[in-house]
Amino acid sequence: MTPRLRPLLLTLFALAACGASPGQKPDYEVRGAAVFVNSDALFTQREDFRDRLESTLEAALTYWGGSWSDLAGRSISLEGSTFVACHGVASATGCFDGNIRISTNDLGRTFSCVEETELVHEVGHAVLGDAAHRDPRWMDFGSVAQALSGRAGYSGAGETGCPIIENVWQHPPDL
Repeated sequence: MTPRLRPLLLTLFALAACGASPGQKPDYEVRGAAVFVNSDALFTQREDFRDRLESTLEAALTYWGGSWSDLAGRSISLEGSTFVACHGVASATGCFDGNIRISTNDLGRTFSCVEETELVHEVGHAVLGDAAHRDPRWMDFGSVAQALSGRAGYSGAGETGCPIIENVWQHPPDL
């Protein structure tokens, strides 16, 4: 395979794996990861969203001990539905199946910022694998929550809080 062909093939693979329609192009790319925004959550419509997504991914990668190469060639989809299907479970709010899909809703309310979503959790799967949640970091997100705290969220009335609720990301070990 030629070096020029590899990025094209990776992008096509990412599109196929994330369920994108043939010919559907990502909304943009963040350091080699294709990003699809299939949500009208207000935070996804902000001019600063791409930078916020990138800095949230950076904080998550740092927490998990990963690097941007763990996300290169993958896709990240933000979905407006309350749930995303994941490994046969119809009620997941986030999924990593080679690509990342996250809901921008939480049982009837739309998140005000990307930091509130399952993104940090799903990046952990991309970096570690660890589908059984055996790593102790699945239960202690204090450092990454601190790194992401203090950011603005967005509502119909303008800026609002962006509450970081660590238990959104937590998962006890599967037995």
